[in-house]
Amino acid sequence: MLFNSITFLVFLPIVFVVYYVLPSKWRWAWLLAASCYFYMWFVPVYLLILATTIVIDYFAGIYIEKSIGNRRKLALIISLIANIGILCVFKYYNFFVENIYEALAGFGLNLTPLPHLGILLPIGLSFHTFQAMSYTLEVYKGKQAAIKHFGMYALYVMFFPQLVAGPIERPQAIFPQFHFNYKLEWCNIVIGLRWILWGLFKKVAIADQLNPMVSFVYDNPEKYQGLPIYMATALFVFQVYCDFSGYSDMALGMAKLFGVNLMENFKNPFLSKTFTHFWARWHVSLMNWFRDYLMFPMVKKGRPWQLVFIFVFLLSGFWHGANWTFVFWGIYNGIAVVYTKSTHKWREKFVDNLGVSRKNWFRKLVQTLSVFHWFALGGFLFRGENIQDALLLFQNLFDGFGASLNQAWFNPNNARESLLYLGSVPLVFFIQMFLITLLITIEVKMKDKNINLYFESMNKLPRLIFYTFLVFAVILLSGSQQVDFVYFQF
Repeated sequence: MLFNSITFLVFLPIVFVVYYVLPSKWRWAWLLAASCYFYMWFVPVYLLILATTIVIDYFAGIYIEKSIGNRRKLALIISLIANIGILCVFKYYNFFVENIYEALAGFGLNLTPLPHLGILLPIGLSFHTFQAMSYTLEVYKGKQAAIKHFGMYALYVMFFPQLVAGPIERPQAIFPQFHFNYKLEWCNIVIGLRWILWGLFKKVAIADQLNPMVSFVYDNPEKYQGLPIYMATALFVFQVYCDFSGYSDMALGMAKLFGVNLMENFKNPFLSKTFTHFWARWHVSLMNWFRDYLMFPMVKKGRPWQLVFIFVFLLSGFWHGANWTFVFWGIYNGIAVVYTKSTHKWREKFVDNLGVSRKNWFRKLVQTLSVFHWFALGGFLFRGENIQDALLLFQNLFDGFGASLNQAWFNPNNARESLLYLGSVPLVFFIQMFLITLLITIEVKMKDKNINLYFESMNKLPRLIFYTFLVFAVILLSGSQQVDFVYFQF
């Protein structure tokens, strides 16, 4: 059930109304039932996978809390093995089997391969697996008491606004909010609807409309050179950002309707002046997970921080998908972060010596554009079907750039439609350019605010006009393209 579907438009109000009609002591059960129904809408049998890990982690948490010594560690290990094991079977089994047998064949060992699993990846498996592991890890560290109420623990894992694409929450942030003695307050409804509307706008009006333009080039990497590859790569950045941050905004808004506050998963990442700051603002919940459970512990044990960063980003890439493209995408970003941190002071001093003030607008613009393009280049790996396509796109980006730009400018044989408009009609292309410009303008004005605070800072009339514009943009564009959320596959 997609957030941007008619079905969900019926589902959410029903859940909301019944939630506030019920006595507070039964609200958790209603939300859990609604979350089960929501997840079963995709593939019903996969609810059994969630149920298995929920049961294991629930009892593991209790056992960890009441045990001492090696027994606590054993319970934690069992919990982690169960979660990671299920993740590996459903997400990585085919990848490992294919690559192991290819490697053995390279040494002349042509063995009969294990059977290929023809199963669909459960929606959002990586997200709720990491959230479940957060619980047992925090109980083991003594930062979270074991939850005795089985239904409450199940709801922590299955809370439908965040179930399939995060944010990945810590138990300390969520369980104190699961008392459900909330009164129906108008301010929470307004805040929630603001977040939902803004997320819908990013997803429906921008991300879904950019998808065919990006696919026009990336699905045929051998056909294009220069300008169309650059355009598709830049637009893919906005597509994936609006798609994923749009989901996160909607999740935050829906949770707010039920009195629950989720963390902001994106904090205007493209206003970052360094690549390090970018990754502190992009997919915040995942990066914090890796930071707290892997990065910091490894650095404290004396491991070289440069190797730790690259290793953690490698795992982050692999978390995204069972493909070598994601592995190298993670390594690429890890190397970029290490380079940024290692040379930051030297580069800042060098520019200072040129006499350019750190407050100079042009210097800030160059820094921001550099971060954007560094991240965008990684799109060849993130969006490319395989390593060969990624390398071909990278090579073709620089080959024939001048020729493609010249053709787009003079437009022989309507070349502009494929080279600049990426297969779309001019009106659609220019609408998207306008909406992207609007998005950038708003985020620049927001600075370190979120969209809710930005709405509140507006006068009533401009706010009403802005609401109206967003609603009409969503309605008018929602029927032309409907695409699954990019991060559902993770």
